[in-house]
Amino acid sequence: MQFDASLVGPILRETVAAMRANARVLAMVYVAATAVGVGYDLALGLLGEAALLYYVVYIFFMLFLQACVTIALLERGGFVLPGPRRWRIASLFGISIIAGLGIFFGLLVLVLPGLFLTGRWYLAAPALFHRDMSASEAMRASWDLTEQSWLSITLVAVTAFAVQAAPLLAVGYLLENGGRMDWPVSLAMNAASQAGWLLGVSAAATAYMMLGGEEDRMRKIFG
Repeated sequence: MQFDASLVGPILRETVAAMRANARVLAMVYVAATAVGVGYDLALGLLGEAALLYYVVYIFFMLFLQACVTIALLERGGFVLPGPRRWRIASLFGISIIAGLGIFFGLLVLVLPGLFLTGRWYLAAPALFHRDMSASEAMRASWDLTEQSWLSITLVAVTAFAVQAAPLLAVGYLLENGGRMDWPVSLAMNAASQAGWLLGVSAAATAYMMLGGEEDRMRKIFG
């Protein structure tokens, strides 16, 4: 098991550079993600149990936005994607469920296995779009790419998750102490939280380009 954390700084720097290079697309995605998040919070108060339907729509819309960001970064980074373009939402949902459950139980049993699985499966989404694979094949490709650098990627993922989760925890504390979830609070929470989500999605695509670039070039030469 490797414990090399030397790529944390380079991945974060390259992620910021990639986000700047794709600022227009990411800005539209960020606004859309924040808007649907606020919509869900308001739906909880207005629709009650019927808000579950909105939540299902919210999940798949966020997967679509994740696909938009990943594809945009890969294409801008010079990675040729299979055509015609396929959004692969069902496969992306499958990756989210399988990886999410594996990581959850890993964290539940012992923290380290969950963190290890986070690093090994973090690049599955960009592999899915770049190589036009099944969900299981994309997870296997991510596993192979991260053998030497899973700790670096885990630390990047934890950083992005912390940025995403901090506003949610702050609002949860506010509500427990008599606060209200009105739309300004929801807007502030979602604006901050979706910034962390966008950082995480962008970091996954960027790390994939950094680690998968040489393999991609070899495949083009000998494929």
